[in-house]
Order: sequence, then C-alpha cells, then structure tokens
Amino acid sequence: MARTSKSAKSAPPRAHKAAAASTKPTKKPQLKKAPPTSKKIIYHTDDGTPIINATMAQIRKGLIIKGTPKLVRIPQIAERSKLYAETAKVIGEREALALPYHGGRIWKCEVRVSDANGASGDNRIGRRSKANHDDDFVNNDKSPAKKNSNKSLTPLFRWYRGSLILATLPYILDDIIEVSSKMDGKKRWVGLSDDELDSSDDEYDNEMYVVEPTTKIRMEVSALTTSAYEDSNHPMPTVTRSWISPDLQRFHSRKSAMAHAEELVKRDLLIDRTLYGYGHNGVRLRPVKPTRKAALEAGMARFVRDGLWVVGQEEMWIEKRRDILVKKQERRLTLKSEDESSEESIAHTSAEVEGSEHANNNKPNDEDVMSDSMPVSSSDEIEKNAAAARAFAGYTHPNLDAHSCTVDSKPVVSSTESDASTEGALTPVKRAPGTRPPPDFTPSTHYRLNQDQIMRCHLACMDHYEKVIETVKARSLQLELADGFDVFRERGRGRYDMELPLFDTNAFSFLTDCKRAPWMPIVHKILGEDSILVHKGCFLSLPGSEKQVYHQDGVHLNQKVHKPCYAINVFIPLVDYDAANGPTEFCLGTHYLGHENFVKENAYMPLVKAGTPIIFDYRLGHRGLANFSQEVRPVVYLTYSSVASGKEFRDSVNFSRRRYHKLGEFVEKPMSREERAKRRVEK
Repeated sequence: MARTSKSAKSAPPRAHKAAAASTKPTKKPQLKKAPPTSKKIIYHTDDGTPIINATMAQIRKGLIIKGTPKLVRIPQIAERSKLYAETAKVIGEREALALPYHGGRIWKCEVRVSDANGASGDNRIGRRSKANHDDDFVNNDKSPAKKNSNKSLTPLFRWYRGSLILATLPYILDDIIEVSSKMDGKKRWVGLSDDELDSSDDEYDNEMYVVEPTTKIRMEVSALTTSAYEDSNHPMPTVTRSWISPDLQRFHSRKSAMAHAEELVKRDLLIDRTLYGYGHNGVRLRPVKPTRKAALEAGMARFVRDGLWVVGQEEMWIEKRRDILVKKQERRLTLKSEDESSEESIAHTSAEVEGSEHANNNKPNDEDVMSDSMPVSSSDEIEKNAAAARAFAGYTHPNLDAHSCTVDSKPVVSSTESDASTEGALTPVKRAPGTRPPPDFTPSTHYRLNQDQIMRCHLACMDHYEKVIETVKARSLQLELADGFDVFRERGRGRYDMELPLFDTNAFSFLTDCKRAPWMPIVHKILGEDSILVHKGCFLSLPGSEKQVYHQDGVHLNQKVHKPCYAINVFIPLVDYDAANGPTEFCLGTHYLGHENFVKENAYMPLVKAGTPIIFDYRLGHRGLANFSQEVRPVVYLTYSSVASGKEFRDSVNFSRRRYHKLGEFVEKPMSREERAKRRVEK
C-alpha cells in the first residue's frame, strides 16, 4: 500500500474544488423594475395633433383609442410592412383604374411602399428573388423630401373604418392623373345590336356605348391627414411604381405609361370606326366603305390586340347598317306623309262640315236629309305618300312600275301623273332631317377564294376522306386509326385532320404559292416579307361531331417576356359558317403571355361565307364547336411562319409524322353497280 505525504492529505485536489464550486447555487442579478407610468409618452405634430404608439393588441384587434383623434406611430417593422402592403394594393388599383382598358384587359401597376427603417410592402403576387424584385421598381415618387434629422421616426398612421391606414394616403391617391378618354371603362355593346335594331327603334340615333361603371378609389382628406402631411418631423414613405400595359410592356414612369395609354386609345378608336362602325362617342356611323389601306391598318391593330383577323371584317357591319337606315328612312317619310295627309283631311272635313251645316239650315225639313260619310283621305293621297317614301329609300316593289300602280286590284294614278296633271310640273320630294340615303354598297372579293377554287378544294378533301376510310376498311386498320396515320389523324369524335398530297401539285398552287395566294398581303403585313408556308391540310367535321377541347396550337417561345407573333394559322372554310355546322370559336386576347385561360366574355365566333380566310395568332386559344347540321364542314388550313435569323419555326408536336402510322398507298374504291353497268356498255 503506497504512503501519502502529509501535505497531500491536507490539500484537496483541484478537481474536487471545481466540483464543489459547481454545486453551489448561483444568485441571478435582480433587475431594477422601471417605475410605473400612468400615461403613455405622446408626441405632437407641428400643429399640435397628438401622436401615440399603437400596441400589438390595438393593431391586431382594431381597438380604436377613445378620446381626442390621434395619429398613430407603429414601432414594429413587421406590422408596418403589412400595412405598407395594403397601402400598395390600394395605390395599384387606383393607378390601374386611371388608365383605360384595351381589348378587355386592364392595366397593372406594381407598387412598393417602404421607409428608411427597413419596413417595406408591395402588391406583388408570388415570391421572387430580391435582385429581380428591385430591378422592376424605380423610385418615381417626385414628392418633395422633408427635412428630418431624426431617422428613427416613422410615417404616421390613422384609424379609418376600424383599421389602420397610412395617414397621408389620400394625398397620394389625389396625385394620380387619369388619361382623358371617353372610353373610361370596359366597353360592352349590351344595347341593341344591328340584328335586333329595326325601323321601330326610336333610340337608334342617340345610342351610345354602354360603359361599365368603374369604382374610383378615393378617400376624403381629414384634419389628421393634413396634419400628418404637413408635419416636418415624420417622413412620408417612399412609393415606387412600375406600370404594365395590356399589351405587356413595362414602364417605370407615369409620363411614358400615359403616352402609351393614349396610343392604345387611338388604336381602339381606329378599330371601332373602321371595323365596327362606331365613332369617338360611340355613335353609330353611316355605312361608308373604307379604303383598302385603312382596312389593313385597322385589321393589323385588331390582330395585335385580339390575335384575330377576319377578311372582310370591315364590311360586315356596312350591309346590315345600310338595311337598317333604309327601313328607318322609309318609316320617317311614311310618318311625315301621314301627318301631312291627316292635316289635309282635317281641313277638308271641317270645310265639308261647314258646307253641310249651311245646306241644312236652308232646308225646311231635316228628317228628309240623308247624312253622307266623312271622307278621311283619298286613295290618291295615300298612294302618293307611299310612292314618295319608296322612291326616296331606293325601294321598288317587283309588281309596281314607275308609271302606274294598283292598290287592291284597282287602278290608281301614280304620284308623277297626279302632280303633272294638277300642277303641270314635277314637285321634288322634301327630305326630312337626317334622312340622307346611304351610299350604294358592293361587297369586296379580294383576299378570298373564288367559287371555282372553293369547289376544287371541297372535292379534293372529300375524295381524300373517302379514300382513307376505304383503305382502313379494306386493310382492317381500325385500331391503328385511333393512333392516327401520317395523312389522316383524329382530333376528337367526328373530327379529322387530313394532309392532302394533292395540295402539292400545280393545280392547287393558288393555295401554296406565296406569290399567288390572295391573302398573302395580310400574311406579309403580320410576319414580314420573308414569311414561308410550313404546313397545310384540311380539317373535316362530320355531322354529329362533338365540341372540341379549348386549346392553343402553339406555346410561347419565351416564358418570361411576351414576344411578337412568330406563326399564324389561316382557316378557309369551304362552306358557309353558321351556328349549326360547328364554326370555330376564338377567345380574343389569349395570345398574350399570362392570359391563356378561356374567358366567356371574350369568346367570338366569326360566321363568314365560304372562301373567306380567318387568320389568327398561333398562340390564340380556340376550339371547334359541335356540328348539329346534316352536312360535312371542311376547312382548309395553312400555317405560315416568320424567318428570324435565317431559321423558321417548325411545329414538331402537331405535325410530326414520326409519331403516326404510315398508311401507304390508297386502296381503290370498288365501282358501284351503275358504274360497272356503264363500263360494260362502253366496251
């Protein structure tokens, strides 16, 4: 056993000392409690308005401090940021309403509100990186900066309808300038259309656009607002804005945004005047045919706005409007003639009554006198008024000539003979105010297929369909038909997409030749002179076919920035479109990035004649409607692409033959019994 020294026994080891020291309880230093204050510290503005710090409970529960109205300071950065986000939302809505609509789409304004103490909020939806977020905003708040040496002071707030808002918000809203335009809201023609309007409508002349009321976000300026605005110690927050136009262009200054808004308004006025026949105030214009140059400019403006160009759209309203004016003028003249004849008949009746009374007074016995019926108006006068109205309105009944007419199979002297016999000269008909006859109208035929070309395309499409179906039946390819062939693909129940080899021949060069095709001036105006044809074919909708799913043929090549049109489709119906045979329905404006969803209010269905092209952006949403008729509806389609940097766009998804079966050579259709008999007779 080892011995231990005396000194070792007397001195405990250091480890034991440390363990003993760790076991002793340590006393926490007592903090001195602040003396209780009976009142909160209140500051005042320059004019003496009291300012109080809001607590978290007051902010979240909306507890309004009773007593004298006070301004509120919010020390919490997080709560201040939430209120800044609500403020940015209100400012953004007000900025958007200050600029007019364009094509059913409203302006957007991205707003960020911040202060020097780190609090900020914006009206952006979604999260983005801080670098991209800051690049979209530019400090465009030109309000004068206040002299403030105390950077710890924050903007002031006030209670408004149970919640806290920025105290100087009414002044910020009042500084927003509106674009002076007579189309302040989204225009909707919810009144009488050209189809519903007839000669019995009295509101025709004064009918205007029906404009949806827009809610103006305004706040009244109170004493607290003025006190916070004029205070020199508490700064105003920094407001930065970024405007996005309906055609997806970004502007960082209000001046540039307003200039672009005025340009968009001019485009809308050009479209309304040329394509719809409405003036600046929404008044219906007289049916005057526009020039080809004006039609191209208006058509291009509508294509950029809506993504659609219908050939002859500038003339669709003219014929209807002209018929309406003729009916209305005839009605006005008839009413005026009836009023004049009624006045003459009243005068004639009063003269007859006076004469009969004078004769009755001279007779000894009144019972022997027989009373005659009072004439209202002679047949000559009635026919004279009706003939004048018909002649003025340009209307001639097929059974009436210029010299004589019959009413109830009785010969009546015409107005010309009556005037010549009575006065010896023809008296000109006086026109009523606003009854100038409309000019003659002849529909244009340019940019369209003629009747012979329509028949040739129709026969080729139907012949191709019959050959494919006969080949499928002969080779028992019904299962492969569901997957599709290289020249025949099913696009829904009763709908087929066909590629015709016959379209590559010289007989159909009027379709494929970029110099001979009648609609190429429009294609060149949209895509440029170097545009080329990349695909062609025919859509066939059989009777009883179902409605197609809403879709876009192509996607945006750039998913971040909206780019101009890179490809278009040209649809040429080979039969007249009507609501029964399943025309194509388009959703206008869906070719813009971020607006691809179907909107019922923007749906448009052009009902055109056979051979009239319908040109639309490759990204525009559309669908074929159900065919309720008993006839087949064939449509020739052509896809054009612009050549950018020597490379054109090719759709490898819709028109790739590798993903479909090869059908091969067609099986000849067996001859019918009549054809075989005729062939035997010829031999």
